[in-house]
Amino acid sequence: MTIFDTDRSGTIGFNEFAGLWKYIKDWQNVYRHFDRDQSGSIDSNELQDALRQFGYNLSPQLLHLVERKYGSGPGVGAAPQGITFDRFVRACVVIKQVSESFQRLDTDRDGWVQINYEQFMHTVLSLP
Repeated sequence: MTIFDTDRSGTIGFNEFAGLWKYIKDWQNVYRHFDRDQSGSIDSNELQDALRQFGYNLSPQLLHLVERKYGSGPGVGAAPQGITFDRFVRACVVIKQVSESFQRLDTDRDGWVQINYEQFMHTVLSLP
């Protein structure tokens, strides 16, 4: 919410709320676009399509991890039932933030970084 408190007053005024409302509506449109079967949740194929269109070509293993972390399932060890709107937004934001952090460390753009524990923890804990 603090990203919408542009005047740093600690509250959100009308214009700031309008920005927040637009942000939510834009995400709802994105969600509806990728929820192709109109089930009300994003399945694994829809998730893969969305992330690819956003520029993130995750391996099947990473996609499965995202599904397990953000999907809503019947219980531990069970297959996820899909990703709801709020969890989809969170997953996309986290993937974007983590990817940007990695890219800052990957100075030669070869997809590899070598960092120590301190650097890793600093990178992870610096994420919003």
